[in-house]
Amino acid sequence: MARASKRLEVLEAIVSIIERDGLTAVTLDAVALETGMTRAGLLYHFPSREALILAIHEHLTRSWEQELEASAGNTSDRATDAERHAAYINTCARAARRVELLLMLESSDNRQLGDLWQQVIDRWAPPAPIGNDAAELDRFISRLAADGLWIHEALSSRPLPEQLRKRIAARLVAMAAGPVEAEENLPK
Repeated sequence: MARASKRLEVLEAIVSIIERDGLTAVTLDAVALETGMTRAGLLYHFPSREALILAIHEHLTRSWEQELEASAGNTSDRATDAERHAAYINTCARAARRVELLLMLESSDNRQLGDLWQQVIDRWAPPAPIGNDAAELDRFISRLAADGLWIHEALSSRPLPEQLRKRIAARLVAMAAGPVEAEENLPK
């Protein structure tokens, strides 16, 4: 087996361990057992548990960015704001995985790991409004709602039906792109 595919096998094993047993269960021994590798073979690819954890964060953020690009039909630097925001919302509306939520939560205490996730968010999600622009506010509210939908799906024992998630996403995309009430009609 080629080195790249062995590395991918290890990363997929880490995802399985986290999904099944949680993040604290990721140890060199557990990953070696899950993959059938020797500890020495695993250490060849990942010299420490910290290297394993960094690699899984990098792997999942790269996968997430690829999903966003597929949804937008372009890379973040070539997509329009509307395409990026729609891709973010639609990707959040897909079934969430527990592993991503656990890793994002863990990354909030580690700047290096948190930056991996934040960089993807910064490229794709509508930013917090700086001024009083109602359209910027609507885009940001649609982002917060999409984030909430994603968290709901990651935590719920009763995921929403796919059609309902798609309808919600379509409404949020319209909110992010559509006209808004005049600023004077919004509560102060």
